[in-house]
Parts: sequence; C-alpha cells; structure tokens
Amino acid sequence: MNAKVIVRALLLAILISITAGCAFRGETPIATLRYENPSKPASEGKKLLIFLRGLGGGHEIFQNNGLVDQVIIRGLPFDMVAPDAHFGYYRDETLGRRLYEDIIVPARQQGYTEIWVAGTSLGGLGALFLQIEHPGEVDGIILLSPFLGWNGIVEEIQSAGGLARWEPGPHTVEDWQRYLWAWIKQYQARPERVPPIHLGYGASDLFVSAQDLLATALPEGRTTVVKGGHTYGTLRALWTTYLDRYGPALRRPHKEPLTAPPR
Repeated sequence: MNAKVIVRALLLAILISITAGCAFRGETPIATLRYENPSKPASEGKKLLIFLRGLGGGHEIFQNNGLVDQVIIRGLPFDMVAPDAHFGYYRDETLGRRLYEDIIVPARQQGYTEIWVAGTSLGGLGALFLQIEHPGEVDGIILLSPFLGWNGIVEEIQSAGGLARWEPGPHTVEDWQRYLWAWIKQYQARPERVPPIHLGYGASDLFVSAQDLLATALPEGRTTVVKGGHTYGTLRALWTTYLDRYGPALRRPHKEPLTAPPR
C-alpha cells in the first residue's frame, strides 16, 4: 500500500474502466473470505465484522497482515468476512447492493445481531457509502486510512471556513465527492443519529487533508492518528492501536439512521 503504488494503481484502474467496457466488473454474488472466530465468547452474542479492502492488493490482506488474528487473539466476539470489493463494484455502483444482499441479509438470517464494517483506503469510502445507501444496516464503522476524495473538494470546504459554513449546493450521487461531503456535513450536525464512526490514519498519509477534515466532523475521542503514511505497516499499527483502545467496548447502542440525501 505504498503511496506511489496506490496513485498509479488508481489511475490505471480508472483508465482501464474508461477504455475497457467490462474490465473490473463486479461479480454476483461477491466473492468472500470467511473467518470463524474460535475464541469469541458465546455469552456475548453473534457479531460480524466486514473488512473492505483498498484498491491495491486483494481481500486476503486482512489475514496476511494479521488483522484477523488480532481479533481472535483478543477474544473479541466477532466472526469476520472479507469480500473481494475491488474497483469494479465502485465503477458499477453496485458495492452497497452486493454487501447488503450477499453478506448483511444472510448474516441477519443466521442470527448475527451486530454487524460492523472496517474499510481501508478505498474500502473506507465503500464503508461510508454502505451507510448512506443502507442506513441502519450496520452497527459501527471503522475507517482506516480512508480515501475520501481529491484535494479540490477538500480545499473548497476549507476555503469556506469548514464543513459547518460550507454550502454544497445542488448535488446528486453522480457528483460522488460533493454528495459524500454533503452527507458528512449533515452527519456532523447530528452524529448521534448514525452508528458510531471511528477514524484512524497516519500523520503522513497521502490523503491526510481529507482525513483531517473528516476528523473535525467526528465526536471527540473517535479519531486515532499514528506515525506513518499510506502503507500496510500503518494499517497494522492503526488496527492494534484501535483494538487496544476500543476493543472492550465495541458494542454500542443502535441509533436511529440518518436519512441519505436524494440520489
């Protein structure tokens, strides 16, 4: 997850998506790796954690980088899944539907009473859009070094004096960056209506301007910043820091969902 590699991969993915009609097409159902947690306490109910990958690598990165094992070692009450949420699902605008239909609905039918989503890089963006498109279907969101759009929209918001003073103007999902930040602005005004959102990133991250801006919208105590950039090393450090800090209290009360802006 080197910063230069991410940028090159993202630009390549966008180029291919424009020039090759069926490249990166999302399959139905979405391919998913599943990790049963043998150490989860039976007394704490059935809970599920969905890992959303970034653009680089594959959906096995959470196992390969120890994130799955850290949950098991700590005896946290979560089974885990890692769908292959590659760029094609974003291009086709089908990621939210696939996560809902292929993972969340079956999980609820299997008796999972609490579902969290942890997204890294592009997966952080996917986690937020899942909440926007399917409000009330997840119980918590963890954003790890998330990609939240390009600098242009961030600079516009900063120039306006921050999210509270920024006026997004007319926006639909076609202008996904403005749509996303308009939702974040709405969230900032009433965060209690949304399941808890936690943010973690490296101080030298490639997308730190947007991450700093999102941090201003979150309630106090929901942001973790560590040394590092947009790398797997930072991802590992963020995850262990997050679990050490919040692991014992991952269960949160369910909140009334925030209505998504018009599509």
